Parts: sequence; structure tokens; C-alpha cells
Amino acid sequence: MKKNKKNKEKTRIASSLLNILVCPVTKSLLIYDKKAAELISIQGKKAYPIEQSVPLISNTYCRELSDSEINKWQVSLNRK
Repeated sequence: MKKNKKNKEKTRIASSLLNILVCPVTKSLLIYDKKAAELISIQGKKAYPIEQSVPLISNTYCRELSDSEINKWQVSLNRK
């Protein structure tokens, strides 16, 4: 039971961080990709990893998004 509470707490922390974290390049809001444990910047075309509940929002750790990934996120958020 403690494990579930701990997971919920991590989600709560991530949710509150999403309201204040922005892409360091474009200053746009980031999208949380729970499956990949990444924060996505559609405008910046980058994905920032989350390791041990810590978002690594730096050009050192980010990866470039492919055109198909950008399109997927735009479509899923109706931002095309």
C-alpha cells in the first residue's frame, strides 16, 4: 500500500511542476509523456527526460523530436 501512495505523490509533484516548467529555449509549456518519462516541447522540437522524478531540462540531456513525433503530439493536442 505504501508503494501506491508513493506513486501518487510523485504524480502530484509532477502535476504541480508542469504548471511552472517551461522549455528553456522557447519558454513554451511542456507536455508530460508519462510512458516515455519525458517532458515534450513541441515548439522547441525537444524531449527532456525525467529521471528519478527529476526533470532534466537542459540541452545536455534533451533529444531532438522527429517530425513524426511532433506531428503525433500536435494531432493529439489538436494544435496542428
